[in-house]
Amino acid sequence: MDEGRQPLSRKLPIPSSKINPYRMIIIIRLAILGLFFHYRLLHPVRDAYGLWLTSVICEIWFAVSWILDQFPKWYPIERETYLDRLSLRYEKEGKLSELASIDVFVSTVDPMKEPPLITANTVLSILAVDYPVDKVACYVSDDGAAMLTFEALSETSEFARKWVPFCKKFNIEPRA
Repeated sequence: MDEGRQPLSRKLPIPSSKINPYRMIIIIRLAILGLFFHYRLLHPVRDAYGLWLTSVICEIWFAVSWILDQFPKWYPIERETYLDRLSLRYEKEGKLSELASIDVFVSTVDPMKEPPLITANTVLSILAVDYPVDKVACYVSDDGAAMLTFEALSETSEFARKWVPFCKKFNIEPRA
């Protein structure tokens, strides 16, 4: 098979010893849910029938939502990815990179609850990702408009100009 056309990932089998206990818990929860609805439907509240009916409809809605949420968990998929093949497929020598552009949004609000150092490390990690530089954009949304966060990110951008090329040149991991 052509080097550039090999699959980018493959499915890995999940051992039944790992997934069957979770499936049993789903079945037990489903049985309890069935018993709960059996009780709720056979014992209506006569004094407040409208409220009872509204609550039963809401409970049915949430039960259906939960059941639909269990389908992907019943048959989970684990994949092994081959990033080197991605590079072979979309970055041909002598041609422009065909990889898609990536925009990453980082949001922050309060520098007391989310220290600017964490936000700065997040931004550094995004900027240092192993991807063509002209294809990655990082946007920070500071809804709290904190001056401390602004100053920290200003310093981070200055530091990133030196740190990111250094990390890429010497293959330093993790980069932030």
